[in-house]
Amino acid sequence: MKLTKFETARLIGARSLQISDGAPLAIESEKTSSLDLADDEVKQGKLPLCVKKQAKN
Repeated sequence: MKLTKFETARLIGARSLQISDGAPLAIESEKTSSLDLADDEVKQGKLPLCVKKQAKN
């Protein structure tokens, strides 16, 4: 599924908050910033979140 840049930014922000609150990581990385870690998870397609898109009317 192709995500828009706005959806991607929202997912990275939400996942970054989860990581900073102590959620387990879905990838192995040397990075320490929660924002960088969340960005890597999205880029690798290993985001542990479910995305539901609504149909356009």
